[in-house]
Amino acid sequence: MKRLLSVALGIIAALGGFVDIGELVFNSQAGALFGYRTLWAILVGVIVSVVLAELSGRVAIVARKANFDLVRDRYPRWLSTTTLVAGLAVCLITLSAELGGIGLLLHYLLGWNEGFFTLVGLLIIVASSLLLSFSMIERVFGYLGLGLVVYLVAAIHHGPAWHEIGRGLIPSGGGPQYWYFVVGMTAAAMMPYEIYFYSSGAIEEKWTTKDLPVNRANSGLGFPLGGLIAASLTVVAAQQLMPLQLTPDSLATVLQQVLHELGPIAFYAAAIGAFAAIGGATIDSAFSCGYALAQHQRWTWGESKGIRGAPRWFATMLAAAGIGFAIVQTRVDPLQLTEYAVIASAVAMPLSFYPIVRASQDREVMGEHASGIVARPMAWLSYAVVCTVAVAGPVLMLVTHMGELK
Repeated sequence: MKRLLSVALGIIAALGGFVDIGELVFNSQAGALFGYRTLWAILVGVIVSVVLAELSGRVAIVARKANFDLVRDRYPRWLSTTTLVAGLAVCLITLSAELGGIGLLLHYLLGWNEGFFTLVGLLIIVASSLLLSFSMIERVFGYLGLGLVVYLVAAIHHGPAWHEIGRGLIPSGGGPQYWYFVVGMTAAAMMPYEIYFYSSGAIEEKWTTKDLPVNRANSGLGFPLGGLIAASLTVVAAQQLMPLQLTPDSLATVLQQVLHELGPIAFYAAAIGAFAAIGGATIDSAFSCGYALAQHQRWTWGESKGIRGAPRWFATMLAAAGIGFAIVQTRVDPLQLTEYAVIASAVAMPLSFYPIVRASQDREVMGEHASGIVARPMAWLSYAVVCTVAVAGPVLMLVTHMGELK
């Protein structure tokens, strides 16, 4: 019963924690521009995310090695260092975008200075990191993130065009702008920090081989259910914004859709969900900076170790949060920064994820838990998607001038 409860709680946390500012921005804009036609990109991104999360969790459980332990062990020094630098850069950009998103959201809701609320967001991150346990952080922000379920309710309440939604799950053609959003939505569903955090979390939570079903359930059920919320963002935007030819250029527009459809209670639920989703992603990004550097350098790491037990890990995590705050203070647009973060993450993914795919198939490392005849091709197909997105993302960003939304 205890293990079943752990599975259920993990699924709920994964569901509520799947969406971040990347999905809020890209998915809503895509729905307003292309209707349901980009839904298939979310499906692809979720499948790849499920596969990579399951692989990384399984390797962490069996081999006791998180993502950057594998990067360090399986690459020559110059390549592992390159991967580390790329991973840290992407996590810092993502952290900055999420932190700026907190400032934008609270500024919209309460009306005070945006910079002040960015500082409030920073303090919340630091306080949560120092005062809450790893599992508590994961649960609190994941559960509050369930407020975003109101987008699914809004989509159904509006009366979805099921036939058109079904067609949207089948890949279709389009111009460069369409493909820019397809790549962005796919990448947003499988951000590197999510895998860094997930693989490290399996070790933080002291999972053993008895927890392999928990790993499969969290990745195989929680992530797809979270993807359903992400898809509902696109559906709601297609229902409400596309007929008005209005493309959301702020989080305010994204939230107002729920207010228009379901009323003030749903609006506040969405606001709480958005705050928790963005705040949780900010903490995950900060932690991931610490995980990446500490694992690569063989430092003692982990929130559970405490400041005295892992001082360099805590210092790295807090320094990352401070750098993210400094970047936001340059007055860069957080939503534009989000697009850079998503596309930059696509470039960093192949180097970060290759060691996971290889280790999961290594019988000397994994023994009887090595990938079998189904997991192997799924892993390589997922990696092929990662590489395709990595190549296409920067090219489409340049060709379309970031989707021509500036």
